[in-house]
Amino acid sequence: MAQALGWLLLLLFCSSAQSFLWRRTRGAYKSKGMHPSDDGSFQQKLDHFSKNSSELWPQRYFFNDVFYKPGGPVFLLIGGSDTICESWISTNNTWVSYAERLGALLILLEHRFYGHSQPTGNVSTASLHYLSSRQALADIVNFRIKIAEKVGLTKNKWVAFGCSYGGSLAVWSRIKHPDLFAAAVGSSAPMQAKANFYEYLEVVQRSLITHNRQCFQAVKEAFGQVMKMLRLRKYHRQLRKDFTLCKPLKHYSEMDKAVFIDLLIFPLKSTVQENDNEKDYEREEDSFTMDEMCDIMAETSLGSPYYRYLRIIQLVFKLEYLRCFPAYYRKKLEMLSNSSIDQHNPKKARQFFYQSCTEFGFFQTTDSKNQLFTGLPLSYFVQQCSDLFGPEFDYDLINTGVMSTNAYYGGFNVTGSKIIFSNGSFDPWHPLGITKDISKDLPTVFIKGAAHCGDIYEQKDTNSADLIQAREKIFQILQQWLKQ
Repeated sequence: MAQALGWLLLLLFCSSAQSFLWRRTRGAYKSKGMHPSDDGSFQQKLDHFSKNSSELWPQRYFFNDVFYKPGGPVFLLIGGSDTICESWISTNNTWVSYAERLGALLILLEHRFYGHSQPTGNVSTASLHYLSSRQALADIVNFRIKIAEKVGLTKNKWVAFGCSYGGSLAVWSRIKHPDLFAAAVGSSAPMQAKANFYEYLEVVQRSLITHNRQCFQAVKEAFGQVMKMLRLRKYHRQLRKDFTLCKPLKHYSEMDKAVFIDLLIFPLKSTVQENDNEKDYEREEDSFTMDEMCDIMAETSLGSPYYRYLRIIQLVFKLEYLRCFPAYYRKKLEMLSNSSIDQHNPKKARQFFYQSCTEFGFFQTTDSKNQLFTGLPLSYFVQQCSDLFGPEFDYDLINTGVMSTNAYYGGFNVTGSKIIFSNGSFDPWHPLGITKDISKDLPTVFIKGAAHCGDIYEQKDTNSADLIQAREKIFQILQQWLKQ
């Protein structure tokens, strides 16, 4: 069952095998001996905002000095909500190629409570009190100061990099601490917190229409058929049989139905968000590019669009290996309520949902009329916050957290200088990012047809001219700033 609901536990980029490559960076390149720690961990403060707290915990990081030239820049890559992998700074990803061209040192830092950087050994609600972007930002500052002193990098120019939430942290590091970071590059970085993020599915729809209008029409027909069957009792038996649901639909609550709809939408939105990115990294066997998904939606031998989309669901959630498809609310709560840490394959869903409930929102609702889906109102997500973390986690708390985040970091009202914002037009996250130049020193790189964090991956011959040019533009701007 856990395999079937893998969308809750998705770990971008990392396999469990790579997760063990955390001790010290070796194997992929030869080190020049600059690594400041024998075990690849940094003793970090648990609570940066309490004068009475002295508790420490080991924060994981990687070090790659193979390209470093004395006096060169230091690239600090911020891991965000993902388990960090050694390959992020040892394979030819874009920021690694930048480091090679600029003689930079590469450091990759894992975020507290994600991956193997676990301050308390669990992710209980009490422990997650110490999980916030502000604590993470303080981690980054403390790490940057102490490591620079230990290795002799206090005079070097530090540049913060990150993708998605990690990109937000990179940008905020430069905004809040311009004395410590000379520049920042935020790839697909959401800048504005927003509880009701209905724009996400609007972009999913626009991107799919732009990519393949016939494919969109087939998806629209398929979803419409499912919603009709869900609404009318006479179809419930057939719907349960087709999707091998674990319990009869007549026993489904409104929250059960919403979870089922959420699972139906997941393959589409994840395919649009990642698209060709999956080809550029370790490819999950149950993931698709937009072309591959549309090929299935055009396969008439499978039957109507309803049965074609059913095939996608079967492939993504591996239904053939399950007794039944546990698409109901109690199962989702059961999985997200698990506060233990799986050291072999650490999960991130509970932690990021906590941050969504307390800081960001980012709830991908169906509340907009400018997209085809229905059934996921904001109340669906608010209910989960309350059921997972306590009744006090209600709409007022979420809204207060979102407003506080925007007031503290500035939201769309970015100040400062020497920050590059890159976004892809197909990325459903771009409505919360900066997509138009603010000033000469706050430029944007908006990439036609690119997916989420598309600019950070290794360059391929199959990449679009727009994507290749965008990567070079970022490099040229960065190179110019580092010369100043």
